[in-house]
Amino acid sequence: MNLRQSYTAKKMLQTPSDSSWLSYNLKTLSLAEELDYEKGKLLASNNVGVVYHYFLSDPLTALDYYQKAYTISETDSLFKRYQFALLTNIGLIHYEQEDFDKALPIFKKLLTFPQRKSNTLSNIGNIFGLRQQTDSATYYFKASIIEAERIGDVLQIVNVKSNLGLVQAQGGQLNEGLENTSTSLQMLDSLNLEILRVPVYINAAEVYMHSNDLEKAESYARVSLNAVKSLNNLYTETKSLQTLAKIQEKKGDYHEALENFKAYTILNDSLINTDRKVEISRKEIQYEADKKEALALADAERQRTIKNASILGGSGIILVSLFAFVLYRRKQKADMDKKEAQFKATVADVELKVLRAQMNPHFIFNSLNSIGDYILRNDSQAASDYLGKFAMLMRMTLENSDKKEITLAEDTALLNTYLTIEQKRFENAFNFEIQVDDDLDIDEVLLPPMLLQPFVENSIIHGLSTMEKGGKIEITFESQNNQLVCSVDDNGVGRTSTKASTRMVGKSSKGITITQNRIDVLNRTKNTNGSVRIIDKDTGTKVIVTLPLQLA
Repeated sequence: MNLRQSYTAKKMLQTPSDSSWLSYNLKTLSLAEELDYEKGKLLASNNVGVVYHYFLSDPLTALDYYQKAYTISETDSLFKRYQFALLTNIGLIHYEQEDFDKALPIFKKLLTFPQRKSNTLSNIGNIFGLRQQTDSATYYFKASIIEAERIGDVLQIVNVKSNLGLVQAQGGQLNEGLENTSTSLQMLDSLNLEILRVPVYINAAEVYMHSNDLEKAESYARVSLNAVKSLNNLYTETKSLQTLAKIQEKKGDYHEALENFKAYTILNDSLINTDRKVEISRKEIQYEADKKEALALADAERQRTIKNASILGGSGIILVSLFAFVLYRRKQKADMDKKEAQFKATVADVELKVLRAQMNPHFIFNSLNSIGDYILRNDSQAASDYLGKFAMLMRMTLENSDKKEITLAEDTALLNTYLTIEQKRFENAFNFEIQVDDDLDIDEVLLPPMLLQPFVENSIIHGLSTMEKGGKIEITFESQNNQLVCSVDDNGVGRTSTKASTRMVGKSSKGITITQNRIDVLNRTKNTNGSVRIIDKDTGTKVIVTLPLQLA
């Protein structure tokens, strides 16, 4: 197994056009699974992902294998060193889909890893470059070059100088751009770094186009396009076609420019589209949900084991005490009562985790319906914009779902993001306002995550969705008698009209039911008197949630 992995690491990237790499790595993975060799399964899964990602231009399948490898890497601290490569590959999938809001946090997280820091800095620079933020891109590229020079990584120096030259040329620093491009090309030829020839030539073509040396620009673009076809890397091929088309247009060769632009558009649309972004997001969300469910089940199983052991151990102690030390009976009973109380507190904590785990899929799949609405209306741009905001909301939700409490600042930020998304979905049919009492420090007050979200969602879906305009939701947080009073007030059609129109009499929202159960568990564990009140107004509904005021 180790010999096969070593051979793959040394040879695979040198011969990316070899079509046998997929079957070779799948065979390696099969052998690792037969041997139950965890390290082998991790590395082989990553290598299969690399083949699908970079050789076959299939990021969806690649993501499955990367996630499988990352799951294994979390089982043993010895495997943590492999997480850098896995996170880099996952980040690059989002980068290639031009989903920079997802790619950038991953690359910034990778800066905490000591290995290949130059590569991470370069990836961040590329994102700022594509966003046309020249100053930020230049900063990260120069930092990447310094780090590469420190460790003697010549390959990285050539690559980053090429990227830096392009960004400088695009930002109007033409002389600096030409100088870095020339240096990169000279190093490429003198060191015979064939693996970088295509991306360096694409960048050089763009730089020379900006300097109006169109013959040289077209020459580099054509060489890069011919070379990339043998590599079967469709992402790089789109860049070559796009660059060549822009140069030919500038030269006035409109017929050839149009043909290459058509080829670029067809290829680019096959790689970057809304359906693929939605599927990638779905895979990530499902991966996180499965992981949290497995942890919750494992935790519950452990508590059952503790309970059985406690009961058996306690029963044995009581029998021995009755036999030998009658005078200690009261003491033994008190000890058992204490253990039972501790156990109930632990079980209640597990119940809270399970309830939060139920809350996440319920919220996630309701939100995905909103994206589906845009796709069904063929509004791909709106779907893409919505998906970007939705991804940010999911990241906040998944980060907070592990916590027993979050700050009021975090909770209001999540509510604000969610309401902004729903406001867009319902075409500004309602306005909203979030007010916090001046006596409350939003960075100090703690509350359970996503406590008000189900009530806000009910106000929108059941109270305001039928209104064309004039809807309003007011969310307030106040301090009263050492309690935190949270309210959600809307001017919608009200619960009575909703039930009559939807035939839902006797039924209740799953999200609200879960929230009430969460408060019941909190009351049991903390001996508090938290409550939920739903008030039916003449116009609309008001929900008041009362909790003990808790500070960080």
